[in-house]
Amino acid sequence: MQILNFRFRGKLYQVNELGHIKANGLNDFSANWLFLGGHKHHWAGYIGVPLAECFNHPEKLNGCLGWDRDHGTLRRWGGRWNGKLPRITSAHITIV
Repeated sequence: MQILNFRFRGKLYQVNELGHIKANGLNDFSANWLFLGGHKHHWAGYIGVPLAECFNHPEKLNGCLGWDRDHGTLRRWGGRWNGKLPRITSAHITIV
């Protein structure tokens, strides 16, 4: 199984091929929290790098804002971190 790994706001996020996310102290991947992909432009209202493309080319995710669905609610990641808009970094695939 492939796992997509990346950092956002300095924390490690892991995503399995179904899009389930493991982060923030979770012991396992959450079926209620799904990673959908990302987009580099903060004004974009859509996902520019979908999940399947993240697994084929994880480097495209670097510099993106993330998109997820948490308990049915679609969200674009944002806020501030170190005075700037936080971006995804260090995206890579591991095999388990």
